[in-house]
Parts: sequence; C-alpha cells; structure tokens
Amino acid sequence: MATGRKLIDQGTTPPQPPSGVPDRELSLLEEMVRTILEAAEVLTSAMEGEVPFPQAWQAILDLEHKGDAIARDLFDALMVPHQPPADGEALKALMGYLDDVLDAIEAGAARLVIYHIHRPIPQAREMARIVRESAQQLHEAVGQLRRMQEVFPHTRALHRLENRADDLLREGLELLFTEEEDLKNVLKWKDIFEALEASTDRCEDVANVLETLLIQTGGAGRLVAGRVVIDVDRHEVTVAGKPVALSTKEFGVLHLLLRHQGKVVRRERLLNEVWGEDYFGDTRTLDTHIGWLRKKLEAEGGIRIVTVRGIGYRLDLSDRTSS
Repeated sequence: MATGRKLIDQGTTPPQPPSGVPDRELSLLEEMVRTILEAAEVLTSAMEGEVPFPQAWQAILDLEHKGDAIARDLFDALMVPHQPPADGEALKALMGYLDDVLDAIEAGAARLVIYHIHRPIPQAREMARIVRESAQQLHEAVGQLRRMQEVFPHTRALHRLENRADDLLREGLELLFTEEEDLKNVLKWKDIFEALEASTDRCEDVANVLETLLIQTGGAGRLVAGRVVIDVDRHEVTVAGKPVALSTKEFGVLHLLLRHQGKVVRRERLLNEVWGEDYFGDTRTLDTHIGWLRKKLEAEGGIRIVTVRGIGYRLDLSDRTSS
C-alpha cells in the first residue's frame, strides 16, 4: 500500500541528522513510522465501518511484513563495521519497539477476523483512535528527530495517550463484565483490547528512548510546558515571556519534572539527581522547593505541580492550558 506522504519538507538543503546517527538509519526509522501510521489508519477505518475487517487485516498484515523488512535493514546497517554510531543500541531499541507497535496493531486486526467480530463496541472504536493518534505522534516525533527540535511535545503526548489507553482498557473491561452476558464475547473483546493497548505501551517505550537519545545528543536544550520555557544551556526560565529567577536547586527540580511531564518523578530521584547521591538532609527541603516553584510558575505558567502521595511529584498542564 503506497503511502504517498512525505515525512518532512527537506527543502533544497537537507537538514543534517543528529550527531552520531547516520542519515540511512534515520531514513529507515522514518519509513517505519510511516508504515505504522498507515496500519493504524487502516485499523481505525475498519473500526468505523469503512473497511471490512478481513480486508483491513490483509492490508495491515502486508504492512507488518513490510515493517519486518525495514527492521532487518536497520539491524543489518548497524552491523556494518565502519564507524558504528555511538547510539547504535538506542537505534536498535527504537526499531525493536516500533516493530512491536506494528505487531500489536496486526494482532488486534487479526483477532477481529479470527473471532468473527461483525460490529465493534464503542470502546474498541475509541481505542483504535488512540492507537492512530499515537502513531501520528510517533510519525511527528521521528520526523523532528533530524532537526533535534520539538520532539518532547510529541513524546509527552505519547505518555498521555498511553495513560488514556490504560484507562479505556479498564473502563472497557468493567463494562464488559458488567453488561455482557455471553462469556465468550467478554473474552474476545478482552483479548482485542489488550492487543491494541499493548501498542500504546510500546509507543511509550519509543518515547522514553527518544527522550534519552535527545538528552545524550544535546537536543534537549529547550523545554516547554504551557507558558513555561526552560533554556537548559543558558540556565534561564521564562513564564509567559517574562524571565523568572530560580535558584540552582529550583532549576534542577523543574528541569527534571519538565523532562518527564505528565509522569511521576519519585522523591528519591529528585533528591539524588538535584542534591546529589550523598545528600542526607531533611527531605522536607524538596517540599519547600516545590512550594517555591508553585508560587513562581503556576499562576501564569499554565502548569501545576501535583503531589503524588507517598511517591513524588508530577508536572501537568493546567485545565486552562491546551497541550
């Protein structure tokens, strides 16, 4: 199935890939995410009743075979002995997780046919939309990887989508066990839900590897959440365009929370990475710094720092700020 889409507009002078990542490998990653997006779009079309399930499964199966070939090409390229990239292991992990995403989409489509599903339940259609949106975010994140810009907004979106998929899986299963009388139907849909939700789990794995790769290659110098912007290299923070003075420790805490926006960062990690592994002071020091950050950032910044009791803190966008 031809894609007919370009991942990025490269213009007359192609942008250079990030240091240590050869253009050939990046091209293969880009081709893989295009293939995943195609498969997710076919799945969604089938769930919306636009394509018969058997036809959709065959199309997705063909794309899954294409993805296997792309993955083999990348692994073979990384085996070439001339100057292997320093981040070759990260590229292998990326391609492995992307291959898993495609496998999970194919597994979900296969079950629709094997279980003789004729009409999807609403929660299944919503799960397919989440899978498609996750594939779109993968597509855009890898597309931005060449320029090392604006990748984090897409990886954060992938974290949020994985959370939504988890919630939908629980809601769907609860509804099935409450309202569906035929146990076979419950088991069928449980299997389909879990296959599709697994694809969002692997998407989040991709997001984690991308974030690590960006940090290692120096591409995480500017982070944005709501109206809060942190320039790591210049050690500056602005809120709604106005500079805000932060202490070194406040800056370190904010940097770590921003890197993991939407995810809980454990107290132990914050203390170890910001204060140092040898810190044995009062742990309330962290709470005090969080309180100062809230006063300086939340009102105008469109963010909120949430306390997760017994675990740590999470930085979220406020309800008044879109992502």
